[in-house]
Amino acid sequence: MIEARDFAALRELFSEMPPADVAEIILDLPEDEQVIIFRILPHVLAADVFEYLDVDVEAQQQLLRGMAHEQVVSILNEMSPDDRTALLEELPSAAARQLIRLLTPEERQIAQALLGYPEGSVGRLMTPDLVAVDASWTVGEVLAYIREHGQDSETLNVIYVVDDRGKLIDDIRIREFLLKPLETKVS
Repeated sequence: MIEARDFAALRELFSEMPPADVAEIILDLPEDEQVIIFRILPHVLAADVFEYLDVDVEAQQQLLRGMAHEQVVSILNEMSPDDRTALLEELPSAAARQLIRLLTPEERQIAQALLGYPEGSVGRLMTPDLVAVDASWTVGEVLAYIREHGQDSETLNVIYVVDDRGKLIDDIRIREFLLKPLETKVS
């Protein structure tokens, strides 16, 4: 399909595949074909696929060089903060600074905060995209909150319980919330 230049069929084919599978296929292609495939992916899928390419930072860098400016901006802003940090810390500082300037103000602030942690520390690996709930809520309120805000969270297997000052009280597996009556208090 690549040789036939049937980009619509390729786009449709890859859109139906899990991002991890698309990433695996891309890594098996020659560099020039990697860029072609990556350019035809829908932006959200491209960002997801790009994160799975973190096993090969060199491939990520090669793709960035071959992409249009707008696609680079879109992918960097769609990446999860911890995956973006892993990419940026592998780049020369001048290149990383240049990419950071492409981020939205909110994403730039997150990136700079994570990069501010010492190299090799847990701080650089953490994700700020999590679900935290108030200890005074009921299970029903927690589940409603998760439905409304869960898509913004990178992980949903653990829900963090905080007090009214935002201090961590507990971390509870989502399974516990699913098995409790809705009127049960979190704390």
